[in-house]
Amino acid sequence: MSENSLPEKGSSLSGRRILFLQGPSSPFFAAAAQFCVAFGAYVTRLGVSPADRLYWRRAGPYLPFRAPPETFAEIFADLLHRLAPTDLVMLGDGRFHHAVALSVLRATGHPATPWIVEHGYLRPDLIAVETWGMGGRSGIPAAWAARRDEAAPMATPALPRASFLRYAALDLGYHATNLALAPLRYPHYRPHALDGPVAEYAGWIGKGLRRPARRAGRRRAETRIAAGDGPLFLFPLQLATDYQIRTHGTGQPLAAILAEVVACFARHAPPAARLVVKGHPLDNGRARWDRQLAGLAGTLGERVIWLDGGDLPALIARAAGVVTVNSTVGLTALAAGRPVKTLGRAIYDLPRLTDPQPLACFWQAPRAPDPVETAAFLRFLRRDYHVPGGFDGPAARIGARALAERLAAPPPPAPPWVATGTEA
Repeated sequence: MSENSLPEKGSSLSGRRILFLQGPSSPFFAAAAQFCVAFGAYVTRLGVSPADRLYWRRAGPYLPFRAPPETFAEIFADLLHRLAPTDLVMLGDGRFHHAVALSVLRATGHPATPWIVEHGYLRPDLIAVETWGMGGRSGIPAAWAARRDEAAPMATPALPRASFLRYAALDLGYHATNLALAPLRYPHYRPHALDGPVAEYAGWIGKGLRRPARRAGRRRAETRIAAGDGPLFLFPLQLATDYQIRTHGTGQPLAAILAEVVACFARHAPPAARLVVKGHPLDNGRARWDRQLAGLAGTLGERVIWLDGGDLPALIARAAGVVTVNSTVGLTALAAGRPVKTLGRAIYDLPRLTDPQPLACFWQAPRAPDPVETAAFLRFLRRDYHVPGGFDGPAARIGARALAERLAAPPPPAPPWVATGTEA
């Protein structure tokens, strides 16, 4: 059966009642809901902004939440009682309404399974699917420790190449709809991101205007990287607005983390070592990390290098070690056999994978991961917690069907904190 064909009703999701919360800024959740309906489920969408409605056309009943946020817990508890969903589906677990929904689900003891989707831990062309939590709240480390079988290798299909212009157009449509209609239709709506859409797009415009200077700076950085012969360490920046930093990081903002990493490098790294700080490709440029790093580097001079862009796999292959808060780049580095030091909570911060030493010792003698353990973990992660697909473009329909099929399969074990009643 191709990804575009639909099964007969009454098949694998028969009798299930699925409630969709907020999703990507694309029609991905609408497509996933249509597959769920074709599998026999009844679907409903709970929206908190006009754009949630925009990207839910013809997918199923839509329930708007327009009340003040402090009333959401009570209203959501009543909704659980009235709709009796068997499943919840949401993008990430960090947004206000999603965090509250998960708390209400636990507090009421409602039997619905919460499914959380995000861009894959493994990249590209994969979507991560977990229950109850991701990152620091993930059940992956406990499930890995309790595993009883050996996961067989699974191929990741080559999907149509993602288009940044398509992604940008969908994102612009999402935010423009909210800017235009939210004050009238959803007066209490507030964006979940730290940067509002106007500031976000202003940053991208400024970044675009600096493109020639950024390109020249990248060439100079790559020349400096190629010229050195001492150990090279990589610190890939994450998005400061990412919940992996905000919720599962060190408890500090990204700027403070960067300052501590540079200071530790200055005190403890060998004199011949160099540190490459690489910008995130989706950073909007407002933070001007290049300027911040220049101020932090001080007398380190040529030993600290800012890299805007570049060939990440080639950089990892050359690196003596990779330092990260909890970026998926850490998994890429582990797969390449490079030593990895995590600073925050990461699903792959496990014995025989990451380096348990303090950061000060990591600069001196980084420890490589166990190749057999790493390969087994990556197979396990691919098989049990990922489906093929993307959130926009042609890959979205593949991902939507794969998500519906994953909902029909037995869920992975819940994280231990759900059973114990303790907060992760």
